[in-house]
Amino acid sequence: MTLDQNLADKAPGDPVRSADWNDLAAAVLRHETGKLDLSGGTVTGPLTAQGGLTAPALSSQSLGVQLLRPDNGQVGFDNIVSTVTMISQQIQFQTPATLLLVGHGHGTTSDVNHALAMRIVVDGVSTGKDGAKEWGVGYLAVPAGTWVPVTAMGTVQVAAGSHTLQLTATGTAGGTVALHAPTLWVIRLGAG
Repeated sequence: MTLDQNLADKAPGDPVRSADWNDLAAAVLRHETGKLDLSGGTVTGPLTAQGGLTAPALSSQSLGVQLLRPDNGQVGFDNIVSTVTMISQQIQFQTPATLLLVGHGHGTTSDVNHALAMRIVVDGVSTGKDGAKEWGVGYLAVPAGTWVPVTAMGTVQVAAGSHTLQLTATGTAGGTVALHAPTLWVIRLGAG
């Protein structure tokens, strides 16, 4: 119900009818329960924004997805016998962030006795390590000539500032490993 404009245009001494007063009181009560508090609150029904909707917290630098690839455009890393850094990028974070990191590629080994280990490293520290135990590291040991997907995952909290993110592959002495099409997905989950 909308209020009659005549109710708002009263001059001093004009009478206010009881129906007008009741409409005014009902509008005030409806405002108390139906208003949207700009300082916060819960909307229980559908919300429509005809002029667009902006939410600075949702567009912050601590949320988003970024794909990293080798800087030199190299697609294949072959004959690996020690550790090779395939991707290394320095990223500037304006705010602290929690990161989910996913490294991926297609790998092979010269034989099943010489494994490929793919790791994600942030600022020189493997994200898939808990003390001496490793988790989230992509391991692969297959017969020569067999190519399969390899995935490594890790999480890390970074402070505001510059951080170096790397994807590495390690082979073992006595055999070789290879990794092609390496990518490192940086998924920003929010403030640390």
